[in-house]
Amino acid sequence: MNTSTVPSAIEALDRADIAVADSQGCGALLAHLRVARGWLDAVEARVTSRMTELYETAGAAPAVDQHTRSGGVSAAEGRRKERRSKTIDTVPAFGDALAGGSIGAEHVDALASATANLENSIAEELFTHAADLLAEAERTSPEQFGRSVRGLARHLERDHGIERNRRQRHATFLSRKINAATGMVEGRYAFHPELANQVFGAVDRDIAAMVKARVASGDDEFVRRTYDRNRLAAEALGRLVAGGHQQVRPLEADITLVVDARTAATGELHDDSICETGDGLELPPASVRRLLCGGRITPIIVDPGGNVLNAGRTIRHANRSQRRALRAMYRTCAFHGCDTVFDRCEIHHIHEWEHGGSTDLANLVPLRLSHEPELLAVA
Repeated sequence: MNTSTVPSAIEALDRADIAVADSQGCGALLAHLRVARGWLDAVEARVTSRMTELYETAGAAPAVDQHTRSGGVSAAEGRRKERRSKTIDTVPAFGDALAGGSIGAEHVDALASATANLENSIAEELFTHAADLLAEAERTSPEQFGRSVRGLARHLERDHGIERNRRQRHATFLSRKINAATGMVEGRYAFHPELANQVFGAVDRDIAAMVKARVASGDDEFVRRTYDRNRLAAEALGRLVAGGHQQVRPLEADITLVVDARTAATGELHDDSICETGDGLELPPASVRRLLCGGRITPIIVDPGGNVLNAGRTIRHANRSQRRALRAMYRTCAFHGCDTVFDRCEIHHIHEWEHGGSTDLANLVPLRLSHEPELLAVA
């Protein structure tokens, strides 16, 4: 800390006869005051830093409290002095410039204010420009300097925002699994902000419409507001996805059901009942019959032994109906011991097409690519 000019400044102030000073003399006195005040502010910042250290390590009173009690300032002013001290600890060059009188405490406060709410990574990058910032502070007013710092912060935030958005989009995912104990499908997700806003904005609007309709119908759960909003959110998301799917691809089924003919016809379970989704999730007969009436599902009717009827040979590659049938027959890769799920397999001929194999269900299997030679060798 350069203090060589401080004694002479204080001496000049002490000897000055302010009552007879002219305009030029008053300007000189203000220059001396700036040096003396800067030195005092720099010393005060160091004292504040020490009080903060003692508070964190020795249980002493917080710096703000000591400023209020011993310094005779308001709590707000005490907090400002604490922020000033922390900023100087981060950028020591500003403390030296303050002690030397080349900048004022308000310049440091402007820097503290402009960086207070920045993310750590952005603030750290901003402080790498400390030399340029100090040069800017020395030639501009605190107000102008504050605008410059905020401009640099916005520029860095914009650059970081673009990169952060790219990372967020790359990290976006939606996964699901079946809980064997409960039979529920559970999921995890992480959406980038734009997608999250689209999804949850639509969900919230659908929930509001759902609640309004149920209240109007006199549904006691909704009139008394005892409903579970998370449950409604799940229902709303399902309705929105299914509705959007039907609009875009209305001729495609949304649900695949595997049900034996007797259960489908009677709605009653029996010893050989099969009543589940294409993913293997069990459903009550009432749900299946209700879905069958909806017209947006593809039922696969099986015999009491669970065998799907042959779809016939019409094309070389398995058609959509055959794939649905195979899904009902196989949950995973057909190779023994392989647990690769059906959706990640390709449909292959056991007896190869090139060698006269037919595209019949009995000759088709879902297979992970790496197992194809092994299965064919066995066949």
